[in-house]
Amino acid sequence: MSSDDNSVRIHDYSDHAESKNAATDIRESSSTTKQLLHTLVRTGAIEEIARAILETTIAIRDIANEVNETVKDLKERGTIKDLASAVAETTNETRNTIGIAKAAIDTDNTK
Repeated sequence: MSSDDNSVRIHDYSDHAESKNAATDIRESSSTTKQLLHTLVRTGAIEEIARAILETTIAIRDIANEVNETVKDLKERGTIKDLASAVAETTNETRNTIGIAKAAIDTDNTK
């Protein structure tokens, strides 16, 4: 056998050892996860988590409803339309100001 053949064999054994280690790690992780779940069930933590998720979901729903009502109110009062108009006016004035500034720069550059 050449030395190249030996290195291939050693490499193959190394891969096998890594596979065994990975399998062992998976078994240990599975066992740890199983123990964790048993502990969570036994202590009632899962019920507490579920209750917390429910309460959070209800709070999010209530906040979404409040935001929706506020937006409807702003729309009915015309506030949103006024805001959009103000933004459009500001945009136009800004463009005009930029145009004046560019013209002034061009005038200075031609002197």
